[in-house]
Amino acid sequence: MQIHRQVHRQVHRNRSGIPFQRGAKFAFSSAVSHALGFALVASGFLACGGAEEAKPPVTPAPTAAVAPPPPVETAKPEPPAPKPTLAELQQSGLANALAGLNGHDPKKFASVYADDAVISVAGLNEVNGREAIAQNMTEWFDVFSKAKLGFSRVWVKGDTMVLEWVINGTHHGELFGVKGTEQPIGHYGLSIVSFSPDGKVQRENRYGELGAVMTQVGSAKAKARPIPEVPPSPETIVGKREEREQREEEKNVDVAKAVLASLEGKKEADFVSLLADDIAHDGLFHLETTKGKDEAKKFWKSFTTAFPDAKFEVGRALAVGDYAIVESTLHATQKGALGQIAPTKKPVNVHLVDVFRIKDGKVSRAWTYQNSLEMQQQLGLFEVKTTNVPASQTTPAKSDTKSTSASAAGDKKK
Repeated sequence: MQIHRQVHRQVHRNRSGIPFQRGAKFAFSSAVSHALGFALVASGFLACGGAEEAKPPVTPAPTAAVAPPPPVETAKPEPPAPKPTLAELQQSGLANALAGLNGHDPKKFASVYADDAVISVAGLNEVNGREAIAQNMTEWFDVFSKAKLGFSRVWVKGDTMVLEWVINGTHHGELFGVKGTEQPIGHYGLSIVSFSPDGKVQRENRYGELGAVMTQVGSAKAKARPIPEVPPSPETIVGKREEREQREEEKNVDVAKAVLASLEGKKEADFVSLLADDIAHDGLFHLETTKGKDEAKKFWKSFTTAFPDAKFEVGRALAVGDYAIVESTLHATQKGALGQIAPTKKPVNVHLVDVFRIKDGKVSRAWTYQNSLEMQQQLGLFEVKTTNVPASQTTPAKSDTKSTSASAAGDKKK
């Protein structure tokens, strides 16, 4: 305040006309500068209440959140592989059986069968169980060296496969009492195979033409059938899946059964009416293929003369595409000549499979499969002793409508 009064006096004096002294101007300016500077400092000092101005608290900058590392992705388990279909299991089993047989590996062949599987062989006793099946193959490999088998046709219907096969080999070991001749042998055969849901063979009904083999090795006087070639791959025929198509297939079974009924009833007109004009038949009592209706009539006459009381007991009938496959047992008495075989008056119970190819309701082609040795035994033309069959087949067959034991069939007839 004092400084302020001094400045005021100086200003007042100056206004009063009293001249400034030299240097007074500087002093005044200096004093004003100091006064103003002091006032500014003082005002700033007083504004803060006489103390240093407090700075507001500094909020610490938020720490940037560190994102947690992404979770480590564990490998997702692979979805389970789809289970193979029954058809795929059947094909795999077929390939393994063929590899086991042609590789002369009894265990590999038997691995295709269920533990309690049964092989029913026309004219011989059954083979029961996987171990016995392996033993049976070992025994047959001893009889037929260099054995090779191939499938010519395969029919597939649900859990059933029908296999037409050809086997060739060399007669090396003893066969039904006949010592090894080292002669080549070969014949057609047919197997009807039933599979379990896990793809194992549960039952095989086997029709091998062992009678043809006996003629080939010279133990029978009849003319030997020619040895067929082993086919490289089969023709496969699969049953229809659509219900309407299945109904059409089943009509073929009706035609096939009507053919057998016409033989039972000795009705030639009915028999001929079921055949196509170009009918061809490989089969039961002749070595060559018969062709045409005229030769079919000769067959009908020969059959009904030899077996006038014939009855066909149908065990199973399958419709597969254009084919009807009928498995049956022929019950009859040989009352008339059968080719060169004079009447024996003896009953026969022969296990057969007839395969009919049908077109437009007519049979255009037919094949009959059997073991002719079965009939020869029952007619007294050939004897198969227990000591002359593989050890795995010496046990009599169990009681079964599909039994292939000749003795068992004879007992049923009685």
